[in-house]
Amino acid sequence: MEKNLTADMILHGATVFCGNGLPKDQDFIAIKGNRIIGIGPEGQEKDFIGEGTRVFRFQKDQFLMPGLHDHHIHLIQAGMLDKYADLTEASSQEEAADMTADFAKTIPDDEWVMGFGWSRMSWTQKDLPTKESLDERIPDRPVFLLDSELHGAWVNSKALEVCGVAADTEDPPFGMIAKNEKGEPSGYLYETALCLVGKYALQFKEGLVKDLIRRYMRKAVQWGITSVSDMTPYLGLNLAFETTYFDMDRKGELDIRINAARNLFEDMETFLEIQRKAESSGSGMYRVPYMKQFLDGVITNYTALMIEPYSDRPEEKGGSLLDLEALDSAVEAAHKNNVSVRLHACGDGAVRAALDSYQRALEKNGRTAARHQIEHIESIDSSDIPRFQELGVIASVQPEHIVSGIPTFQDNCYPELLGKEREKYTWPFRSLKDNGAVLAFGSDAPVVEGDPFYGMFCGLERIHPDGSPAGGWNPQEKLRIEDLLEGYTYGAAYAEGRETELGTLEVGKLADIAVIDRNLLTATSDGVKGAEVLLTIVDGRIVYKK
Repeated sequence: MEKNLTADMILHGATVFCGNGLPKDQDFIAIKGNRIIGIGPEGQEKDFIGEGTRVFRFQKDQFLMPGLHDHHIHLIQAGMLDKYADLTEASSQEEAADMTADFAKTIPDDEWVMGFGWSRMSWTQKDLPTKESLDERIPDRPVFLLDSELHGAWVNSKALEVCGVAADTEDPPFGMIAKNEKGEPSGYLYETALCLVGKYALQFKEGLVKDLIRRYMRKAVQWGITSVSDMTPYLGLNLAFETTYFDMDRKGELDIRINAARNLFEDMETFLEIQRKAESSGSGMYRVPYMKQFLDGVITNYTALMIEPYSDRPEEKGGSLLDLEALDSAVEAAHKNNVSVRLHACGDGAVRAALDSYQRALEKNGRTAARHQIEHIESIDSSDIPRFQELGVIASVQPEHIVSGIPTFQDNCYPELLGKEREKYTWPFRSLKDNGAVLAFGSDAPVVEGDPFYGMFCGLERIHPDGSPAGGWNPQEKLRIEDLLEGYTYGAAYAEGRETELGTLEVGKLADIAVIDRNLLTATSDGVKGAEVLLTIVDGRIVYKK
């Protein structure tokens, strides 16, 4: 411990969780500038207190820990969830349309009416929604409503008209325009087909982009989130808005660390130039460490790539968004340039394809600084689980996905779609952990709201909002609170390539810290779910105080 240093700030009295097996008998943290300069037992904090030191005293039943990381979000869309219609509570197509119409009245000057979060799997009638239900309520303004998984969009006739989507519009690769009995677009767009409308709906000016970023940041710091990974490629759309982030970083307007993932098929020199610019032109709060792409879709739409056919559709295995030869070439280029690749893979076939591509890059070029990752891993073949540790591939997973959009286990379609054997390996967190995989946790907001404490609860209990099924779904895959805290802190920092600076509380590390109102290590699972943040510090600066 460094002595004879006067701290700018002292936090003491709470239960201190340094993380990653570090000592648990500490009582205080001393901060100077943006770094931790002291950690120790009660009484030693006096060595760091001088004129001007701010001292924050807490109770022993409160919890001081490294700042939380959300390792997978769509930041612009998460900001949109705060601004536009939230349809997560709708129980039917009609209710969702009514909610959208009510919301539209609150933004009379906006051209587009947008919303998020609807899930037909939670509706009483699970049919695909149609344009007619929106046309009846909003005939004269284009409507664009993304579903709870962000893999489908519900639109009205005006949106189709404005964007030129008609009966003769061809389906894009790995997308489909749902048609009615007349052969006309019905109002639902699968996968990349949503971009036919999204490329117009999501053309944002800089002022709106900044507003959306700020909206998300305000929520994040209240959850103790200090660092996020932003998945900017979106089914063919580019939502990076890097010039806006550069400007906000230079002006000191970023309250959280943002790690952006750009398109895997972007020109490598262009990517590296943007990466260098991010490193040199601001404060370091905005970085571009990853390249990302979608390997497949989602199981609920039958667009996730499976090794064997879906149990209820023997003719259907799903498919891949990517040409796999082109994938190998892009992964190899990133690997050689020390760039970590993140591949969306929900189906067991997509997970295998991702692992195979990473393995080929390793065999051809050896280890580099790249830390490749697979996103979601909804389903996996058991033989592929040990390969994560063998290849050094990180499992980037989202505990709340287990129950998102599905209020009861009875509404859960995975057992029907996958069958009993494959169902055992849905979101296999414990199996991956026990087989040596590094887990990095996130939310996938706005697929879910993004509260990490609810994510921890889902990882602990694996139950739906109504408490079903008794004992949890696939209870053998439950995690301990220690595992979850590690995945939201050190595991994510490791995946970012910043474990020497972030993810644990140690002298010399950056001062990213959250203080929680209860001891998460001893709280019940319901207590974890109800946790509230008292103080959030990012880069040595208080960004939230309750």
